Amino acid sequence: MAPDPQGPGVLPVIDEALAEAFYNEHALGLLAYLRRKTPVQADADEVRDEVFLRFFAWWPSDYDHPSPRAVLYQLANWRLTDLLRRSGRTLTFEPADLEDVLAREADGDFADVELRIDLARALGELSERDRQALLLRYVADLPVATCAEVLGVGVNNMKKILGKARQRLRLSPGLDTYEIGRHKKEVHQ
Repeated sequence: MAPDPQGPGVLPVIDEALAEAFYNEHALGLLAYLRRKTPVQADADEVRDEVFLRFFAWWPSDYDHPSPRAVLYQLANWRLTDLLRRSGRTLTFEPADLEDVLAREADGDFADVELRIDLARALGELSERDRQALLLRYVADLPVATCAEVLGVGVNNMKKILGKARQRLRLSPGLDTYEIGRHKKEVHQ
């Protein structure tokens, strides 16, 4: 933590340039993540703003935290859980949450449509935790260490979760006919 220039008993002041850079770097990614889970799109903007307010209230007291991005996504998940609980729902991670990853790989021809359908089925066979891990890693584009912190597991355990989820996808009955390799049709990991 940076030394408090105002003395003891006074809350630390946030470095505005650092806060603005952090916000600019993560605001769009967090909003895209939130939009997948909120029932009303306008709620996603409101949740993002509230998450950043809470984050910036916390951050000055722990500038040296090793992964502030993980804290940001933890706050987002907690806020989403609260929002959904009020409407009688729970926060879940469905195969459709990974559609952006699927869409990135599709060119629009029939083979890509088949691959997308097969991959969606295979994702449906994964556990919710596996889907959440894949969502954080490949859609929210968080580093493995950050994903681990968001899910509350160790980095090595996170690597195992991701590895096993990718392996299950590769071995899924609908995907076992696709060749995985550098120059062949590749299933996006």
